[in-house]
Amino acid sequence: MSPSPSLPSPPSPTGILDVPDGIPNTSASSSAPVSSPEGQLSGSSDTQEYWSCEETPDDRQLKSAESKSSSWSSSLLSAYYSFGRSKTQRGQEEKLGLPNIGNSCFLNSALQCLYSLPSFCGDIARQEALWSPQGTSLKLLRYLGELYKSRQGQSSYKEKRKLLWSIKSSMAEVNDEYEDYSEQDAHEFLLLLFMKIKMEGETLQGTSTSPSYICPVQNFEFRLQCVRTCSSCGDKVIQEEEVHNNLSLDLHPLLITGLKSFFKPSELECTCRQCSGRQATVVRHFLTLPRVLVLHMKRYHNDGAQLRKVTDAVGIPPLLSLASLVGEQGDAAGMDTMRYEDHSNQTTYRLSGIISHLGESIDTGHYISDIVGENGTGWLTLNDSHVTKTAETAVLKTREETAYILFYVLW
Repeated sequence: MSPSPSLPSPPSPTGILDVPDGIPNTSASSSAPVSSPEGQLSGSSDTQEYWSCEETPDDRQLKSAESKSSSWSSSLLSAYYSFGRSKTQRGQEEKLGLPNIGNSCFLNSALQCLYSLPSFCGDIARQEALWSPQGTSLKLLRYLGELYKSRQGQSSYKEKRKLLWSIKSSMAEVNDEYEDYSEQDAHEFLLLLFMKIKMEGETLQGTSTSPSYICPVQNFEFRLQCVRTCSSCGDKVIQEEEVHNNLSLDLHPLLITGLKSFFKPSELECTCRQCSGRQATVVRHFLTLPRVLVLHMKRYHNDGAQLRKVTDAVGIPPLLSLASLVGEQGDAAGMDTMRYEDHSNQTTYRLSGIISHLGESIDTGHYISDIVGENGTGWLTLNDSHVTKTAETAVLKTREETAYILFYVLW
């Protein structure tokens, strides 16, 4: 059996890594470039590299700067011209890249994973009549929708930059840290993005003339059931928890182990309503299942003095079954049956995207994403404006130590 192909490395430590396209790296807050343990760009037929997005004078300036400071750029361009792919094939993937507007890898990687989800994009596209008019309360959804269309080749590279700035400015309304060029956490950004989308939808629905609106964030939402059993008399108290849109898991050698650990029984001191016992066992289950399951890996640990990066390997399965984690009173039929009726008996999920953090600490590094290609065929690695075609086996192996957020879709 031949070894799995290696994914391409990000720029070397001497190169420009996470700065605005065409803008010199003069900010003291810029994330430090990091080298990748994944090896050098290879000529494997499973891994092909392209220079992405349409070229502008700013792109040529940045490309020139990179070639002077790093040999990585020349390797990239060489790979681009040597793999013999057709212009049409290259164009289909090049348009997917997103320019870095200044330490925006956290934003780009999260958006790329969201744009790989047909259900999320479908909800946005079908409601264009609501978010496209000027003055709409769905401003963030409008920017997301327009950027989604730009990835389909419907607008220019410059327009992508403008839309990314608009999205970031919209996020600054809920967190002013997004006003500058500082690097941010991809998980925090994703959760704030969900919150902002929901806030805008609630504003729309709060108007007296609001039309029917489906919030795209519903694709990620689910409920957990908590069953508390008295250790003395066995009395059960069943509670339904608030809506969740992701789970944060401790690191284990296997992802499924970490997921089961999240749901393992725990002991709780409380007073029983029946016998006044003081000890109970608490078990959690899924009451409803999401269309898209988002799993956050706890790769940052507080050792008492500071947060440190944890690079323990986690085995990532392409398929994930939640059948054993669904409670007796909750099953997949508990999903929003008006929308997901055809999936009511499914509990198996397939991996569709990964956000990885490359770097040794919380203060330095770079985010990239791996997503299933269009039409569910093959995989792509997206490093800002650079797009790489790769293989699922390479993704699963290479991202074991760097995977930060995983996206699984109901299969």
